Amino acid sequence: MKLIKPIWTTSWKIAVFLALWGALYAPFLLPVATRLEPTEFVSSPLVRLYFEITGAVTISFAAWVMTRFIDKRTFVSLGFMPRHVLRDVVVGLVIGLGMMAVSVALLWYFGWAVPQGILGFSWFALFLAGVAMIANTVTQEVLVRGYVQQSIQSQFGAPLAVVLSAVVFTLLHIGSIKDGILPTVNLFAAGILLGISYSVTKNLWLPITLHFGWNFLQGPVLGLTVSGQSVDSGWRVFRLEGPPIFTGGTFGLEGGLVATVTTALGIIALLLLCLPKVNVISPCAFK
Repeated sequence: MKLIKPIWTTSWKIAVFLALWGALYAPFLLPVATRLEPTEFVSSPLVRLYFEITGAVTISFAAWVMTRFIDKRTFVSLGFMPRHVLRDVVVGLVIGLGMMAVSVALLWYFGWAVPQGILGFSWFALFLAGVAMIANTVTQEVLVRGYVQQSIQSQFGAPLAVVLSAVVFTLLHIGSIKDGILPTVNLFAAGILLGISYSVTKNLWLPITLHFGWNFLQGPVLGLTVSGQSVDSGWRVFRLEGPPIFTGGTFGLEGGLVATVTTALGIIALLLLCLPKVNVISPCAFK
């Protein structure tokens, strides 16, 4: 019986948050989406930029409404506190970019990442893709590590919140998984990594920049598939070929064992920064 109240409180808050975001986003999404061909969603940088920015703005506004009027706290408490911003941004980018660089280097070493001639490179296209990617990352992190994880954490503590938010993160991408269990496992592991990165800092700067660094280098810069979707800038630096168990197959690098290893290394690296006081129940904040 004691669990009924916290489960109900967490559930209705998250449900209201999602409904509010949907109501705010729909006027921007539906009128444009109904006039587009399916291929335009991924082939047009400006279309992608529009949907990503409106998604980030509307979910941020929904989060502001929930924190201000339901939770009775400030919006910045969601994870935008000014303390240690530079530190968290640098650490996040180093880990995110480093994980992806190590992944591609391993694939290249074993002959599964074949260099391609870069054709049609454009700084403007890279800029547009980067802005769209950061907007997408903000949307995901405000949703999962922001309101969902924090709502669960307020009732059940950080360990369960990290695990359940990782489940939500996996479900967000489940539609892109065509076959195999490994992409699901890797997505869950990535969710754990990002959940811990919030838990140890109590800010979103680290998960946002870590998530962005991984995806930006993978998609817009290198031209690789990101979570089963094409988000490149119009060129490809590497072509993945080889055993799908390692390269990820149609899901992309994130669906292979190489990503499993580098995600595990990312989790270890993040926790090592917290030693000897690592404890996700009482965040170490990189002591």
